[in-house]
Amino acid sequence: MGILNHVIMDHFANKENWLTNVEVRVKLFYIGIALIINICSQNIVIPLIFLVTSLVLLMTIKIPLKNIVLRMAIPLLLGAFMLIIMGLHKGETLIFSITPLGYELALKKEGILIGLLIFSKVGGGVMLLLLLSFTTSITKICMAASWMKIPETLIEVLSFVYRYLFLLMEEAETMMSSQRSRLGYKTWFKTIRSFGTLGGMLIIRSITRAENAHSAMISRGYDGGRILSIQLVPLERNDYLMFISSGIILISLLFVGFFCL
Repeated sequence: MGILNHVIMDHFANKENWLTNVEVRVKLFYIGIALIINICSQNIVIPLIFLVTSLVLLMTIKIPLKNIVLRMAIPLLLGAFMLIIMGLHKGETLIFSITPLGYELALKKEGILIGLLIFSKVGGGVMLLLLLSFTTSITKICMAASWMKIPETLIEVLSFVYRYLFLLMEEAETMMSSQRSRLGYKTWFKTIRSFGTLGGMLIIRSITRAENAHSAMISRGYDGGRILSIQLVPLERNDYLMFISSGIILISLLFVGFFCL
């Protein structure tokens, strides 16, 4: 469970640095528009720009590279899988071909280009989200969501999911330690079996904990809403300047992507 600690722990967002001090609404504006541009881009230039710039920004506040790599690992593996699938099934121009066990595997140029575009979009999009998660606490995100008139139910669900995620991790760590003390991971077969048991027990215990928490809250008069006890302060002059600067940067990237087509 040490890997999960590096992936999920959010103490970086609660540190004092120039990125965490940026107004949360400015960051949500930049990240939201950037994600839309990243998804709609027709070449790999803009996603790669988002990837590199976000990585550089995270490096300026001394985020360990290990944490970034661990968070990027699974999305990039899925992107690489899509790259291979597209290369094998799309296009006509043959680049490479082998015939293992009588079955032809052929990589095609058009499919590889499509796969590279998808891969770059995955990398750029995930890095933008990491930029937000490493520099913004969940409390600030919920506050901004409330300011933007997001339904209270969604904010409530987000708050509870985030709150109980760490309790679920602690439960999983305790169960894994118990399994390990009983040699549950001694062989490959026992490891698979232990992971299956762990997953099933976590689902059962999460449902039980959710029911108990709901009963406790209802008994104390909770009827939904009122998750946040503080509100965002009005935007200041510097915040508006940041809004304008972010808009100029995003518009410039749109022109860069247009001329690179």
